[in-house]
Amino acid sequence: MSKKQKQAISTKAFLPTTRAQMKKRGWRHVDIILVTSDAYVDHPSFGVALIGRWLLEHGFRVAVLAQPDWKSVDDFLSLGKPKLFWGITSGCVDSRLNDYASLGAKRKKDVYSPQDEVGLRPPKPLLSYSARARQAFNDVPIVLGGIGASLRRLVHYDYIEDKLKRSVLVDAKADVLVHGMGELATLEIAKRLKAGKSIEQLSDIAGIATIVKDEKALPSKHVRLDSLAAQEADSKLVLKNHILYQKQCIPGGLPVVQKYDNGFLLVNPPQRPLNSKEMDQLYAMEFTRDAHPKYNELGGISALEPVRFSITTHRGCFGGCSFCSIYFHQGKQISSRSVDSILQEADKIAAHRDFKGTIHDVGGPSANMYGMGCTLKKQCDRASCIYPSPCKYIKTDSSSLIGLMNELVKWKRKRAKAHVFVASGVRFDLANMDQRYIKLLAREFVGGHLKVAPEHFSEKVLSLMGKPSFSGYQKFEDSFERESRLANKKQYLVPYFISAHPGCKDSQALELTEYLVNKNLRLRQVQDFTPVPLTLSTAMYVSNCAENGESIYVAKGHKAKKLQAALMQFWLPRNKAILSEYLRKHKREKLLNRISSMQRSYR
Repeated sequence: MSKKQKQAISTKAFLPTTRAQMKKRGWRHVDIILVTSDAYVDHPSFGVALIGRWLLEHGFRVAVLAQPDWKSVDDFLSLGKPKLFWGITSGCVDSRLNDYASLGAKRKKDVYSPQDEVGLRPPKPLLSYSARARQAFNDVPIVLGGIGASLRRLVHYDYIEDKLKRSVLVDAKADVLVHGMGELATLEIAKRLKAGKSIEQLSDIAGIATIVKDEKALPSKHVRLDSLAAQEADSKLVLKNHILYQKQCIPGGLPVVQKYDNGFLLVNPPQRPLNSKEMDQLYAMEFTRDAHPKYNELGGISALEPVRFSITTHRGCFGGCSFCSIYFHQGKQISSRSVDSILQEADKIAAHRDFKGTIHDVGGPSANMYGMGCTLKKQCDRASCIYPSPCKYIKTDSSSLIGLMNELVKWKRKRAKAHVFVASGVRFDLANMDQRYIKLLAREFVGGHLKVAPEHFSEKVLSLMGKPSFSGYQKFEDSFERESRLANKKQYLVPYFISAHPGCKDSQALELTEYLVNKNLRLRQVQDFTPVPLTLSTAMYVSNCAENGESIYVAKGHKAKKLQAALMQFWLPRNKAILSEYLRKHKREKLLNRISSMQRSYR
């Protein structure tokens, strides 16, 4: 068989990306063209693949335009005119985070592009792609979606430009923005447009934002948020508006409205979460778990490898951490798949030609929230169901999770040398509630290292983060080490910490340094706080206030943020100068001597 024939066969399993591939499916046109600034990867953790197959499953013809040339209209004409709409996303990761590090330095690699090449996506994909789509076919509706659009549904802060920005829906001059997990909203949009409905007749769909020109057309009951101009004039309004919106960003909440120059932004409450049957249906779709064959000669796509043989067991997180946007994107309600669905996916993975025997991760946003959830019959606006103390309505029983884990143990023991690991972050306060879980985790699901995120040492900083006490982490650490020892396994926790979180003074960062020095912990990775849109921490960063309105110190600027990052990675010789200056200034010579010794021993 020729190379050309192999290429033709292998592309059949993917959504079409060319006219020739459309023709092989017998399609003269498509209903929807999905445009993404990532390379096209057919895996359930890549939004375009998930939404594309979901729409295909429901009878719509879908094509993918991946990383088109935004400097010309030609690529946007290449697939013909979509009958229903353009679906435009900036990709799996927020475009700013993909392009820039927290201190504003340009990233040298783009793992969502072939050969990690940078420059294949525009700086602001939603705006650039929308402009070209409009130029190509002026009368075709444009629907924005994905994490980048979701986080920018309202007035938001851009840390690269260091300024507040309008909703991306307004700036992109698009018609609709889908926020949150988009399956239900996108499908409803497609159905209504196919039925001949206008854009104006979509405005009641949950999980979308639209522009309303006439104030009289707004819902009778809604919550007004301050305009961009008002928030620019008073940064404390950023925090106020975040808290106001958070209370409505639940299924069944009220729509929110924000005034713009020539109309109103209307953001409806989120869609309901998928139920277990729908989750099973979603993940039962026939993903190839491969990058599109056109990337074969370019070495594939790096971002696929860590997740290629992984399984999503659930969605949502009720932790409510201040720096996390999952509350606003996936929601705090847990949507869990059935055990049978997860085992069936494991079988499909095992049958993949490139599978070498290891499922690298089984989990979700917080690995150990599977099967948990709220027993209250109505929605509530509490941000966290477990902080500062567990809500009486939250079900934190690990029985469903343990049942799933036991089935996965049986599954891997049927296969010689098979492994199943948990690589998603584990919520240690939940784990501490059930020693059975820690025992099973340590004995069967850890491949030497387990990621856990205490985030900080200072109790004051942890309270601003909405994170549990550090003593809870230490309790989990003791239990994990004990169970690993009993299992005769050498295993280690990899703690994740955040530097320069709003409210963290240098003296509190130093508390963490002393802990790390005393434990001889040398962190390879440190997450410098990045003010991404639609998180409470970002609202605190912009307003210089805690949630209760109290003024707080915020490390801003390169020097201030670099110091706090250096205090976490004190052992690196490159941090010697900045730490020497700080520690001598505060008369901490003894600590400086210990750190200097560790720097000298660095290899």
